[in-house]
Amino acid sequence: MVLAIWKNWESMTVGEAFLVSLIGTGIVLTALSIIIFVTWVMQKGMEKIDAVTNILPREENKLLSEDENAVAAALVASLDFYRETGKEMRIVSIKRIED
Repeated sequence: MVLAIWKNWESMTVGEAFLVSLIGTGIVLTALSIIIFVTWVMQKGMEKIDAVTNILPREENKLLSEDENAVAAALVASLDFYRETGKEMRIVSIKRIED
């Protein structure tokens, strides 16, 4: 039926045009419903995985979680080192020195 309407689209009546728009809307809503369902199922699966997985921060990174200035200082220091030497680096530990 849709193919017959498609072939004679120039002589389409208002009722046929409404039917075509209704079918198109139905297809779009069905596709959106499928996408929403799939993401909902994936979210539920990830919640189950997160409940089982227990990730604790390493003891060495406690300063980074407590002090935002330490994070900024580590980033600036690593960028400055890379700019001067051209070598990549890895920060192993950060220790606060009193002013």
